Amino acid sequence: MDLTAIEQSLNKLSADAYPLEQWHPELCQPMDMVIDVNGQWLHNGEVIKRHKLIVLFAKILIKQADDYYLITPAEKLLITVTDAPFVIVDFEVEAPGLPEQVIWLISNIGDRIVLSSEYPLMIKGDEQRPYVSLWRGLDALIARSVYYQLVDIATEQTIEGTDGTNELIIRSSQSDFSLGQC
Repeated sequence: MDLTAIEQSLNKLSADAYPLEQWHPELCQPMDMVIDVNGQWLHNGEVIKRHKLIVLFAKILIKQADDYYLITPAEKLLITVTDAPFVIVDFEVEAPGLPEQVIWLISNIGDRIVLSSEYPLMIKGDEQRPYVSLWRGLDALIARSVYYQLVDIATEQTIEGTDGTNELIIRSSQSDFSLGQC
């Protein structure tokens, strides 16, 4: 698959949003594209260095069942995602400490996501790793350094109905999110 041809065909569409729900192409052959555990995109084993191309691909990435696809009006290409397609690499706190506090999460491709009931934080897997649930079935892994910074601003709360078990809670957009038991 030629990356330049895909980029040129997608650039003809609106740069803001693509109507993926209106596209129903047939499944094509798998594409030799991998998003590794660090959120790095590779094609034919080589790192994709053009940030704009990665952002473009991210706009057409979907998850269905346990598989990931790049979808265009003409093609549906199966790709490999090692863990989560995106990584939260930083955050900003708006109105810190106030009930109106908002935490903005920043992804490795520059997306700014409000931690909220629409995009919640969850702890998943045997390793209890932190993720943010995004759009189209996609997740973003919260980088370890960011997770520890969030722990620093969290408050300890006792879980109701337990024998004093505590968990770390952060508040954003009038919702509480657990960072795990402490």
